[in-house]
Amino acid sequence: MHRQQWMTQQHGRKAVLYVVKLYGNEGEPAFYKIGITFNLTQRFRTLRFAGYKWRTVARFSSWDAGKVFDLEQRLHGAGFVPYAPLLDFSGRTECYAAVEGILEALPKVGTFVLRNQVTEI
Repeated sequence: MHRQQWMTQQHGRKAVLYVVKLYGNEGEPAFYKIGITFNLTQRFRTLRFAGYKWRTVARFSSWDAGKVFDLEQRLHGAGFVPYAPLLDFSGRTECYAAVEGILEALPKVGTFVLRNQVTEI
């Protein structure tokens, strides 16, 4: 999706860049996905059918959808070690093997790193 398309979908909602840990597929290690959305729960509703559970690791929210889009593009271009999930789902090309470098690259202001929040839907 292009930046302008993303911004036209905002409709007064906060834009969210998320980092989630995906796990629960037997025989596959946990991995991490970076993405953007306007509704995190709705975005991952389909993962239940793909065979993954997810845990929010960090999120950055802003009323400036363009800023969130640009941050996602910068992170995807930062050279983190990619991971190819075994199960197919939308966004599977935005996955990474480790999270430490990703967390370090997030803005220091406005980013919430969440702990002990497990969401299984």
